[in-house]
Amino acid sequence: MVAPEDVPRNQSSDERPTLRRRLSRHYNERLDGSGRGAVLSALIGLVTALLGAAVAIYVATKGDDKNAPPDARPSAGASSPANAPPVPSSPAAPSPTATPSPTAVPSTEAGPTTAAPSDGAVRWSGEVRFATYGVDLDTVPATVQRYWSTDADLSRDSASADDGLHAEWGQLALWPGPGTPSRQQCAERVSTHGAERVHIPVGRIGCLTTNKDHVAMFTVIRYPDDSFQVTAHVTVWTPAEGS
Repeated sequence: MVAPEDVPRNQSSDERPTLRRRLSRHYNERLDGSGRGAVLSALIGLVTALLGAAVAIYVATKGDDKNAPPDARPSAGASSPANAPPVPSSPAAPSPTATPSPTAVPSTEAGPTTAAPSDGAVRWSGEVRFATYGVDLDTVPATVQRYWSTDADLSRDSASADDGLHAEWGQLALWPGPGTPSRQQCAERVSTHGAERVHIPVGRIGCLTTNKDHVAMFTVIRYPDDSFQVTAHVTVWTPAEGS
């Protein structure tokens, strides 16, 4: 420690207590005066430095916010999601209108059915004149018999016009009409009303089954007087398919 200039350097030990008091008073005066000012100045400088550092940090932080991307910087007018105005929703797409299913129209086309047996084609048709020996209707054309034969299918064995015709092997029936029968109708008529001898008047139709199971239809044209002859128009059918 440097002694004050007004204190003699060659003082005795008896004078030293007085010196200490003087030195103490000297330094106290300096502290009370310029010494306290120096401490105060140091404190003020420290506070100023701290404030300056704080200001520098704040300025640097603000600069980083300004350099941030526009999307990252908070907008002054931005509001929180809770206060954001509602986003208008897009108009709902119109729901598809239900197209009425078409009403089922019954088909006019006939579906597949089980084929019924054919009514048979005409095997032969023509006019014949026969008498007691009869006529064979299983041949094409029909054959009038000139003598007695087992091949005859229809004959006349009486000269009276009121007597019946004779079915040699099959059955004979009168068709009641109206109209002309089909093969199937003729076959059914013989099946339900057939007989060996039946009177068929002139102009009427008779149905017949032959020796070989053909179905025939004939119309009586005339019975000559005092004769065993008969003139008729005959139609013979082929057997029906499936029969």
